Amino acid sequence: MKFSLYCITIILGFIFSTFSVYSQTTDEIHSYLQKIDQGQSAEVKKVLPDLITKYQNTPGIMYLQGRLASDGIEAVKFYQSVVDNFPKSEWADDALFRIYQYYYALGLYRTADLKMAQLKKEYPNSPHVTGKELVATPKQEEPPVKLPSAEPVLADSQQITKVPPPPVQQTYTLQTGAFSTIVNAQKQKTFFEDSGYTVEITNKIRNGKSLFLVWVGNYKTPEDARTVAKEIKSKYKIDSFFLERY
Repeated sequence: MKFSLYCITIILGFIFSTFSVYSQTTDEIHSYLQKIDQGQSAEVKKVLPDLITKYQNTPGIMYLQGRLASDGIEAVKFYQSVVDNFPKSEWADDALFRIYQYYYALGLYRTADLKMAQLKKEYPNSPHVTGKELVATPKQEEPPVKLPSAEPVLADSQQITKVPPPPVQQTYTLQTGAFSTIVNAQKQKTFFEDSGYTVEITNKIRNGKSLFLVWVGNYKTPEDARTVAKEIKSKYKIDSFFLERY
């Protein structure tokens, strides 16, 4: 009898300990994701190695690595690992949705449709299926190029007061299309401009393929971008997702 009680105590202690660790991991991941959404990715990257050591092979850490990945291919590897190895985790549906967004951004619409079909089948209650929430795509833009600023040449007697540059303002834009030809991209650009939106076309080379991306608007917060994305979906039946830009 005493042995049985001892075993039960050990098992309950293990379960409680496991639950506490999982809960702590989840809370930390959510806090760091919030920082990323607020434009503090660099801060999160600094602590990422410690988090990986602390919470090895957990879905939350894999998902966080995907959000911080430097390019889309690397991000998809982390997201796919979450979907394949932890399909019941709270991160799985969002990871699968971001995989869908990646292929959609590349213009690989057939592959993207397959991912969306999988999302609807395996996670029918996901906000990405029910339409109650829109989530940003993994950051895929190249980092901004910093050009050296020219400094005036002054006499030795003059003192130079250096003023620190203003912080880089992070904004967001909506990607409404990815086209293999500039003609088709220009058609969509004209459509949105005629509808009153500010639009630009950006050329990207991905996997050796030239794509012309149509970006609509310039928004200060993800919430502003989500609002316009819903408006575009409602008015024109065009899917979009927002991207971080600097």
